[in-house]
Amino acid sequence: MHLDRTDAKILRALQEDARRSFRELARRVGVSVPTVSARVTNLERLGILSGYHAAIDPEKLRQTRLIVILKCRSRQADIVGRVLAKLPEVRWTIRTDASRLIAEAVLRSSKGVDPFLERLRSIEGVVSLEHHVAAKRFKEAPRAILSGALSTTVACFECGQAIEGEPIRLRLEGRTHYLCCPSCEQLYEERYSRIRAAARAG
Repeated sequence: MHLDRTDAKILRALQEDARRSFRELARRVGVSVPTVSARVTNLERLGILSGYHAAIDPEKLRQTRLIVILKCRSRQADIVGRVLAKLPEVRWTIRTDASRLIAEAVLRSSKGVDPFLERLRSIEGVVSLEHHVAAKRFKEAPRAILSGALSTTVACFECGQAIEGEPIRLRLEGRTHYLCCPSCEQLYEERYSRIRAAARAG
């Protein structure tokens, strides 16, 4: 699904400064405040806007930044990845095509490196790992590149499957709902109506 210019402008403005108010965003983008509010809500529901975070440099707090590369057993990389994601020290983690995981961890001090690595080695499915302590940061930019045409993959609100091409947009009570086909649209609308009726009756 393609994002229009308004969505792209809102994303750029928020990535530059997530503290901007809806009024400031509306002025910058050139739309009304209700339009900004509706667009931001929709971008959050689609998972494109996944949160609003302050950028804090761990090195300024004398914390240790660690980059870890884990080789996993075949077909167990996703399981290991979910375990890693639950560790509070792990700030982000990704899986590569070769069943490897790359993660960044931040530790209170260098004394925590060896115990942390032992915890990682004990995770079932980890075959081996290598690690690197970050010594100097040269650049840390927001992860998304917001230039040119932007598009996203949307899951159908009814069946949960990825929607190929442009989705069917269903407007209900001021919100946009995304469906993959007329059948899912009908099922979703019927289910939505039943839930609304039950809520009113209760």
